[in-house]
Amino acid sequence: MHPILNVVVVGFHHKKGSQVEYCYPPLRENVVPDPDKDIPEQWTSLPSLAIPDGAHNVKEDVIYFILPSTEKANHAVFGISCYRQIATEELTSKDKEITRSAVQKSVCVLSTIPLFGVLKNKLELITQTYFNEKDFSKFDVLRQMYTNLCDLFDMESMDTYSAYMGISLAPLLDIFKHRTLLLFKLLLLERKVMFHIFPVNLLGEVMIGLASLFPKLVDEGLFEAAAYSVRRFPIDADTAVVEDVATEVDDVQLNFDEKATQRSSKTLLNNVEETLNKIIIGEDASNEETIEEATAVHEDSAKLNPSSFKTDEYGFPLSIFTKGSLFHPYISISYLDMINSDNTRAYCIGVTNALFKTRKDMVDVIVTVDEKGDGQIEILSAELKRQLTLTTQDLRFTDFLLRMKDMNIDPALWEGSDDWVRSQFYIYILALLAVAKSDNTEAASEFNDEFINAWKTKHNYRVWSCTEHPGMGDIQATHPFSGQLNVNDVLLRMGNSLNSSEQGKKMISTISNTGRYVAETGSRFKSSISSWVRNTTSRFQDNQKNENSKS
Repeated sequence: MHPILNVVVVGFHHKKGSQVEYCYPPLRENVVPDPDKDIPEQWTSLPSLAIPDGAHNVKEDVIYFILPSTEKANHAVFGISCYRQIATEELTSKDKEITRSAVQKSVCVLSTIPLFGVLKNKLELITQTYFNEKDFSKFDVLRQMYTNLCDLFDMESMDTYSAYMGISLAPLLDIFKHRTLLLFKLLLLERKVMFHIFPVNLLGEVMIGLASLFPKLVDEGLFEAAAYSVRRFPIDADTAVVEDVATEVDDVQLNFDEKATQRSSKTLLNNVEETLNKIIIGEDASNEETIEEATAVHEDSAKLNPSSFKTDEYGFPLSIFTKGSLFHPYISISYLDMINSDNTRAYCIGVTNALFKTRKDMVDVIVTVDEKGDGQIEILSAELKRQLTLTTQDLRFTDFLLRMKDMNIDPALWEGSDDWVRSQFYIYILALLAVAKSDNTEAASEFNDEFINAWKTKHNYRVWSCTEHPGMGDIQATHPFSGQLNVNDVLLRMGNSLNSSEQGKKMISTISNTGRYVAETGSRFKSSISSWVRNTTSRFQDNQKNENSKS
């Protein structure tokens, strides 16, 4: 059994746009293949993902993307696309449809599990080999690649680490530095987040790197991240009723805003019971007996693991991207309707089309990289800004990570490596969960109590807190970097504040320019003094010689 689904070639047609030109194995058996027409409805966006917006501006790129499964509702498949363009004149065999000076194509691999990092180098090599043929009708190398990948990735021999191989944290940490933790905490709040970064390879590395900081999220927690629709269930199947009642109740709860979640438990319970009765018997409850039956069904369903995933002893992976909270390392403009759908309550998406940035009405946070390569995080809500303010203890944590990373010159060393950084975030989120569960206000303030309070209303925390996790008994409810304030903390907070605001950046620029001016002026002054001393000394020595000669 292997996770590889298909190898696909997508090309750009001057009239039709991006289209599927080849697929192996064929999408439909026992028919004359027509890849572009055979593509399943769930994958109609594949061509626009494989050749992204702005691709003509680069010679090559790599795109990570997620598609809905064709076999299972609210489930995902995972794709990686390797894009190249080549001058038409270099081709030895040209299709009559080729009319432009350059040919743009992508080779994609679709799999049932996320293999983003581990597939990248292999796909880049095969794509280059395919292009080196200079005849795009020669598909033998792609069929051979499919066979090799199936042999290489055997589900029985694969482990959790396979999903993290090749995922570098360097782009994320180098660009966002201390604010990497801000992005980490932002995902826990399940808001509408847009990453607008180019090229797409950098966009994907930043987003997949960020997701990999959450324990077991990449390998097990993205299977419901592609799309979501409310399930309908057969009312004559008892087991289906129990499972889907829990889902339907959760969907109702997820539609509440934050103020609604703070209503009294009695009012909330009444609403849930009313919904349950409508679901189970198709009409409003009119007597106590019916209400008790509905509540019993709810209690039975609550005994099941509320998480959609098989969780470990600590409750990982968290249910961050489930029930209408989406994660897409890259989407095209065709996804606008989906992210604006009533079924979509939150998302973390990667885009390159400038039209997305104009739609600030549909996002809470916009993440970009400026011309200097510095990360910019624009938080559009004052309340969310307060919730995401990093505490002194948070800044100590990130400063420690960055210093250890910078000290790690030898890739073979554990301290400062990507896996070591992930282990530190593992420790951080365990402590965060323990503090949130403990209701210790002093400890909560070390993580930012406004953040804790907001997080406890979110789906991923509610699901986690519904079940006892045996591993959490040994976790201390305190920040890993708890301690007394010191001078270094003040400097860290000043640096973070300056780098997080536009005025602060202008001040840094002014100080930097002033520093250069002072340094240059000082250098010129020093040079002038040295020259004056040399000249004065020389004249004094000449005068002495003249006086000696006279005597």
